[in-house]
Amino acid sequence: KLGKITTAEVRTLIIFSCTAFLWIFQDLIKYLLKISLNFKLNIEDTMIAVMASILLFLVSDGKKQNTNFLLEWKDTEKMPWGILLLFGGGLCLANALDKTGLIQLIGDSMANNKGLSILLLLIILAFLSIFISEIMSNVALVSVFVPVVLGLAVKLGENPLLLAIAVTLGASCAFMLPMGSPPNAIVFSSGYLKVSQMVKAGFILNIIATILIVLFAYFVLPLIFGIEFGKIPAWVK
Repeated sequence: KLGKITTAEVRTLIIFSCTAFLWIFQDLIKYLLKISLNFKLNIEDTMIAVMASILLFLVSDGKKQNTNFLLEWKDTEKMPWGILLLFGGGLCLANALDKTGLIQLIGDSMANNKGLSILLLLIILAFLSIFISEIMSNVALVSVFVPVVLGLAVKLGENPLLLAIAVTLGASCAFMLPMGSPPNAIVFSSGYLKVSQMVKAGFILNIIATILIVLFAYFVLPLIFGIEFGKIPAWVK
């Protein structure tokens, strides 16, 4: 039996409930403050999470004897800090790719090579999408890379849907590095795998994923969506 709920558990529940409330209704709160007090509140999800974490270190557990805080450093010592820093480094690299315009540069350079066959183009895009997603989240990659690919398809006279789907599928296939996806990080945090082992196995999986995506895009997508190679659909115009 769990027993009666403790004061510490109640206080923790209150903090977590307030955090969830702010996450869900932060846009509404910003709007109400703006129209009622003419006050613009700049707050994001990460700021809410950090404030909640700080509160856990500041609020006592309510015990009459041997009073402690809800969260103490000894409770966090066993956290996989290496994984968190590794994941954070991956986010920094992803931000650098976005801010420097490297992905846009790749798309522009491919647009200048109008002699590329559609099969070779699919191979390049799927390969790039998969390997860039190793250091960039799939949502960020798709939001940055897909608009580039859509413009590339129009310049090359191809159906944008064909290239966009190939890139989107590739963005979900990150198998090599711990920062590629949260599941990768969880597996690596077990301590049974080295980065070199993940890279060796993940590289093979990435190649297999590239082949499968290209085959699907080249042979199956045209049947599903009625795509004709070398022809821009009317809805684009």
